[in-house]
Amino acid sequence: MMIKEIFGKVKIYRLLTRVDNRGSLEYVFDENTAIFKVRETRIYSIPKEGTFFGIHYREESNPMTKFVTVIRGRGLDYIIDLREESPTYLEWESIELSEENAFAVLIPAGFGHAFISLQNDTIQLYSVDRSGNEAHSKQINYKDSKIGLKLPIPISEISDYDLSAPFVSESGEEFVLDTPIWNVRTNAFYTKLGYVEVSRDNEFIYYIKKCE
Repeated sequence: MMIKEIFGKVKIYRLLTRVDNRGSLEYVFDENTAIFKVRETRIYSIPKEGTFFGIHYREESNPMTKFVTVIRGRGLDYIIDLREESPTYLEWESIELSEENAFAVLIPAGFGHAFISLQNDTIQLYSVDRSGNEAHSKQINYKDSKIGLKLPIPISEISDYDLSAPFVSESGEEFVLDTPIWNVRTNAFYTKLGYVEVSRDNEFIYYIKKCE
């Protein structure tokens, strides 16, 4: 059931849980979350406390909704209002997600999202209403002083592309995330459009484009 609404659009749910002699069962998507149509679900296994993701967002002109919960361990979830015309522009709120409280957050376009694990071996379930190349996000640097994000513990792990993400004042820079190395055609297409590779790992290539 929905227990809270943040910034008039972001919804916080408590998932329905049932426990018996066999163990526990959690309903992730049911009639309470019927407004969200899942296209892709990822499960992030996070070995280390202090692992940080964000700030990631999608603009309202190219929307994508995210659904986030924690199925093992604990993490602090951040919601940042990035709607420029909003009276709460650049304000943020946080909520702890854990195996025990069974909270979940539904985040529409126009809001930034970040997450830090609060204990070792945390597992996060992350779903979106887009899939494949359509499920990419843009980024803003978590150190941006205009946002003033406060972290409860030091960051132990963070990706290179989050570490080097642009600040709000540099929003002319557009990141394209998680483009698989094997997708030769897509990578060639991004290069043709003027995107520049900034880093890669064993699976993905990460690009940036400076917009005029």
